[in-house]
This record gives sequence, structure tokens and C-alpha cells, in this order.
Amino acid sequence: MKKTCAFILFMGLMILSVISGCRQKASLAKPEENDSTKNKTLREQIEDLRGMGGRIEVPVAKVTTGTISTVLSVTGELVPRKSVIVRPQMDGRIIFLRPIKVGDFVNEGDVIAKIDDRDIEDEISRQERQIQISKEAISLDENQFKQKEKDVSFDRELVRQGFLNENDLRRSELELKRAEIALRQSRLALEQEQNKLEQVLRKREKVPIKATISGMVVLASHLTGREGTSDLLREEIMALDDTLVNTGTQLFGIVSQENFLAQCLVNSKDKAKLEVGQKAEVTVITHKVISVPGELVKLDQLQDAKTRAYKVWIQLQEVDKSFTSGLFVRANIELARSENAVVIPREFVKERDNREFVQIVKKGAVDDVWVATGLKQGKNVEILTGLSVGDLLIVTDKALAKDQLVTAKELKEEKKEETTQSPSPFIK
Repeated sequence: MKKTCAFILFMGLMILSVISGCRQKASLAKPEENDSTKNKTLREQIEDLRGMGGRIEVPVAKVTTGTISTVLSVTGELVPRKSVIVRPQMDGRIIFLRPIKVGDFVNEGDVIAKIDDRDIEDEISRQERQIQISKEAISLDENQFKQKEKDVSFDRELVRQGFLNENDLRRSELELKRAEIALRQSRLALEQEQNKLEQVLRKREKVPIKATISGMVVLASHLTGREGTSDLLREEIMALDDTLVNTGTQLFGIVSQENFLAQCLVNSKDKAKLEVGQKAEVTVITHKVISVPGELVKLDQLQDAKTRAYKVWIQLQEVDKSFTSGLFVRANIELARSENAVVIPREFVKERDNREFVQIVKKGAVDDVWVATGLKQGKNVEILTGLSVGDLLIVTDKALAKDQLVTAKELKEEKKEETTQSPSPFIK
């Protein structure tokens, strides 16, 4: 019992000692605390209680308007708007008039080769000689006919005077008729020979093998898509020199360098978003990267049998001298476009309770603003409602406490070329 009373007494003394020490510390700190809070505003004191006392510096940018578009990115290859496969116009032995190889440029009307025309020239010479003979025969027959006409006229006069009988006159008239028939036959023979000559001359017109368009020479298989060639020498254009060819022989191709299309593939889901007339930006990979504007001009309605995709064609509105058929292209087709829209980087849009919001500086403090977003392009997004031009958007991806006192540090916009692909006015 004595031990218990002693322990209780000891604990009581300890508690009294602690209370006395706390009172002494409180009395010493009270004047200093009163001095620090005496000059604070009520709002600052509230911020102290909430643990948000003191201003912090935050980067901001004024909200402005810009242009934003949503695009569909597709890939494909460059194809010429106009191309031809050069074939002989007649059967025969081909003779190249100059060496020709892939990559050479030809002009429309250039004679590149011909069909061996020695037999044709010989036939032309024969026909010309035959025509000359026919003309001479006609001249003789005409003189003969005229003479017979005179004889009949003289015999008729003799019959009238009684110096010649009717039978002799009929014989003269018969000779005249024969002369007339001979003259008509000679004229018909001349007409036939002239027709033969015209046929041979038309045949001679098919002898030259010309470039029907201006452009670059390519293999015929490049345009027809033939695969699995076992003998590469067959793909050499000059290998055909001095060989027998026919009108079905594909000698080589020519692709026009004046007009190109981007031929791309899309799936059925993306095809439903496309329509003729949509604008596009086409990037062509040559020895350098070249971007040119384009326009969607054709949509294939049937799936490609191999790829199970749909082909689309984009007309390039500019052409570089380095463009050639088969180059890889990437096209961004513009599906929708918004002018004078409020556009900000997507990283500054935050989410809470499945709703999107941004933070702005308003009256020196952080304010949460619920927003509705629209078009999205790359790292940027269109703000449909919530933000207004001139608002100070806090450009950080970290969420700050609402009503936090801040000092706004505005970022200055760097001068750069305005493009639809980078419409954001903010500097990151």
C-alpha cells in the first residue's frame, strides 16, 4: 500500500513539472507570435491555417486563338498521273536508234527505235514504178481512144455520102468501144496501184517507235507490276535490239514528271471518314524529306485483293524535280478543321471525377475551370467552352491547390512560322 501511494505521488509531481514548463514556454513565445500575425490579412491567416501560406511563382501564358485540324495519317507510294507503255505498232525486227536505259528523260515525239523497214522501202519503190507505168499506159489508151473517136466520126460521114456501108461503120464503133474499155481498165489499174502505195506508206508510218509523252524511262514491268522475273537480262531495254517483236511486245515505260499522285491504302473504318476534296499534306522521301500540299481526288470502292484495303489517290499540287515513281510517301489527310479556335497543349488539361479542367490565375490565386474539348491534333487540343481569350493559363502538367496564392510569370511567345500542324501558341 505504501509503494502504491509513493508511485502515485511521484507521477503527480512529474505532471505538475511538465505543466509548469509548458506555461513558461508559452509565455515566452506569445509576444513573438503576436508580432508575426498582427500584420497579416485575414485571408493570409486562413491560408496559414490551411497550410498554403506564402505565394509561389507559376508559369502562365495568355490564351489566344489559332487553327487546329484533325488528320488521318496514311502511307503509300508516289505514282505518276500519266504514264505509258511503249509498244511497236507493227511486227518486225526492232532497231534502236540510240541507247536507252532506265532513268533517261525523253521528250514527246522523240524517235527512239524503229522496225526494220528495208522491205517496206523496196515495196514503196516498186509501187512508185508501177504507178508510173500505169500512167504511161493510160496516156497510150487515151490517144488510142481519141483516134478511134475520129475514125468513127469520119466513117459516119462516109456512110452519109454513100462511100461506106453500115457494116464497116459498126466495126469502127466496136473498135471505139474497145478503146474506151481499155482506157477505163488502165485508169482502174492506176487507182489500184495508188491504193497499194498508200497502204505501204501508212505501214511506213508505223516503223518509227516514238515517245508519246515526255518523261522518265522505266521498265515496262514497273508499270504493269509483273513479278517473278527469272532472267534479269530480259529486263534490260537494249536486250531487245535486233530481235523480232510484235505489237504486243512491251519495250519500256515512260512516266510523266509533271504530275504525281500519292497512292495510299486505308482500312474500311478509315475509308468511311474520307471524301473527295479533302486537303492533305504529303511528305515524300527522296534524298531529302519534302512536304507538299495535296487534295484527295479518288477513292477506290473495291478492296484490293492482296491487301484487303482500299486504295486512295491524293493529287500533289507541287512537284519537285527529284520526284519519281515508287517513292515512299506519308500523307496527313485533313478530316476536320477549326479556325479562330482556343487551342492549348493537351498536357495542361487535367482530369478529376471523369471531368476535364484547366487551371488559370485569377485575382492572384489558382482557379479551376471546367472545360469541354473538341478537335485534337498531335500535342494540342481545342477548348470549346470554359476558357476565354486573355485568360492566364497555368502551363504546367501538375495540379496546384485551388485558391493557392501565386505570382504569375508570363512566358513570351517565340516568333515562328504559323502552320496548321503546330497551331499551339504556347512555348513548352
